[in-house]
Amino acid sequence: MLTQRDRDILSWIQDYQSITLSQCTYLFFDGNYEGCRRRMKQLEDMELLKSIPNTLLKSKVYFQEKLISDHNLFVYEFFKVIKKNGGDIIKFQLQPQYMNKKIRPDAFVIFSYQGNVYFVLLEVDLTHYTSNSKMKKYEALYKTGELQTQCCKTFPIIVIARPTEGIRYNSHNFNAVYLDLYYSNIINLLLQNPTIL
Repeated sequence: MLTQRDRDILSWIQDYQSITLSQCTYLFFDGNYEGCRRRMKQLEDMELLKSIPNTLLKSKVYFQEKLISDHNLFVYEFFKVIKKNGGDIIKFQLQPQYMNKKIRPDAFVIFSYQGNVYFVLLEVDLTHYTSNSKMKKYEALYKTGELQTQCCKTFPIIVIARPTEGIRYNSHNFNAVYLDLYYSNIINLLLQNPTIL
């Protein structure tokens, strides 16, 4: 018999195609790894899900028909890390488009953490670097005011997750925060700097 949580997990996988066991643990099981592992195996035994190990994320990945790319799994990893550190995802949109499709981040995320609300445009640089020319497009987006109307009159923080340091972009108009691919430095570099109170 399926529980509401099972339906929520299956709905996530229908909408977003895949989820790692680790991500599912925090997004749906409040950090209870063993409970998550056991239930996901049961759903797989019922042939509602399939799984495959992922060496890059060091976790089993669950899916129904089609696996998504490692790149997209690292986008979902951001949601997991927010939940793991005690935050709550308020809203997210994958690959939103702005300025008549001239710029498309990997995700727009609104989340709360310790009484603060954060607005984030996420770029995951798994196979390429977010270039300065793309950052110039963010400068142009800032000038349109398009996002400020949705974000309590502030512009979102641009979070760029990448495997190595690389060149960093500095703006006078918005914050650009560089994190590693696993977001292990998120508390010091992002969560200590709320966008709004």
